[in-house]
Amino acid sequence: MSICRGAAGLRGGNPRGIFIHNDAGSQNANAAFYRKWLQTHPLENGFAHAYVASDGILYAEDDAYAAWHCGQTDGNRNYYSIEVCQSMGDLEIFKKNEENALKLAAQKCKQYGIVPNTNTIRLHKEVFATACPHRSVEIHGGTSGCKTYFINKIREYMGMDKLPDAPVVSGGGSSAASGDPGIVFTYGVMLTDGTILPFVNNLSDFAGLPGRTIAGIAIKVNKGTVKYRVHVKGKGWLPYVTGCNWSDA
Repeated sequence: MSICRGAAGLRGGNPRGIFIHNDAGSQNANAAFYRKWLQTHPLENGFAHAYVASDGILYAEDDAYAAWHCGQTDGNRNYYSIEVCQSMGDLEIFKKNEENALKLAAQKCKQYGIVPNTNTIRLHKEVFATACPHRSVEIHGGTSGCKTYFINKIREYMGMDKLPDAPVVSGGGSSAASGDPGIVFTYGVMLTDGTILPFVNNLSDFAGLPGRTIAGIAIKVNKGTVKYRVHVKGKGWLPYVTGCNWSDA
């Protein structure tokens, strides 16, 4: 049995993608440290399948089980998770850990028939309000640069051609999902207390706050028109609206 003992439950199938994390750990946060730490750490607070560090790779959870690693149900259940350790320590050691993590990702992609692309190779910050993978983002030219780097290094280790620059996505889409890269969707949400959160463009970020209920949404586009409606839990669909107007429910 693994260290994490199947705590997050069976995933019900093979992983369909990979999340890559940075641990925000010091130079001492190596595989040996995590082997001991996970045995006393409340697992509901988070854990990954594999921890890649200077002293090797710790496989903390079996592939057949989910892990609580990204704060999103789909990601936790359907994606394999790799933690690049010692991300607050020596840069060269961290970069070596990252290289080994991407080699592990390539191995898992081959094992499960996963094609590395923007939907299958994910960053924690795509689905949760976090800086993770903070150091990888820092050294690879920002969020989009980091994602592109991860995808192409994994493809390289698999003997595949590189992809063109990959925009960061959220929820499986892309900034050009409409088929026209010139179209910009701008949208925002209102919380139940009336707070209106900042608007975001396309899928460069997400609207909302973890644990807060969304009571309203407004959307606009820079070309053409958009028609949208929302589903109220337990009540069904509301009528379509076409404007970006908080007064138009």
